[in-house]
Amino acid sequence: MRYGLFLLAGGVALAIASPAGAGDTSIGGTFTTERGPEDFNATTGTDWQIDAAHSFDNKVSISGSLKYYDTAGTSNSKTNAQFGVGYTYELGKLALTGTVGIGQHFIHSEDSRSFPYYYLTLAGAVPISETWSWTIFRLRYRNAFDTSNEYDTPEVATGVSYKVDAHNSVSLFIERDWSNGNPSYTGVEIGYRYRF
Repeated sequence: MRYGLFLLAGGVALAIASPAGAGDTSIGGTFTTERGPEDFNATTGTDWQIDAAHSFDNKVSISGSLKYYDTAGTSNSKTNAQFGVGYTYELGKLALTGTVGIGQHFIHSEDSRSFPYYYLTLAGAVPISETWSWTIFRLRYRNAFDTSNEYDTPEVATGVSYKVDAHNSVSLFIERDWSNGNPSYTGVEIGYRYRF
C-alpha cells in the first residue's frame, strides 16, 4: 500500500479531467482543541487543518487535507496528509455524503516514522434556514493498512454551519474520538470555508 497515495492522486486527476460539470470548489481550515475524554477542562492537544474540495455537478466530490496534531505537554506531534473521493445522495432535505480515502500518517518524535491508512466517512446534513445548516452526524472509521501500527481511530461529530454570504461560511463542531477501543478526546472544532 506504499503506492496507494499515488493511485488515489491519479484517480483525483482523472476525476478533475472528466466532463462531469463545473460544480463547486472550496478551501478551508479548522482549529480543534482536544479536551480530556473524562475531564473536559483538561487540554490534551490542539489540531490545525487546511483542506480543499471540489464537488462536481453529478454529486461526486474529491478532497484533500493536511492536518497537524500537537500533543499538549510533550514535544510530540503528528501530521496526516489524505485524499478522498465522495458522493452525495439527497434524501428529501437530508444530504448524505459518503467518502472513501487514503492517507499517510507522520509521527514526529524520537521514534519518527510514518505509515499509510484508509478512512471511510458518512455525514448527514439538513438546512435549518437560508443561512444555517445542521450536520446531524459525521461518522469516521480510520485504520492503518498494517494494523500493527495501532491506528484504529473512529470519530463521531455533530455541528452547525453559518453561511455568511455566497462565498464565506463558518462552522462549529463537537467531536468524540477513540483510539484502539479507548476514548481519546472530546474535540471542539471551529472552521472557516471559502467557496468559489
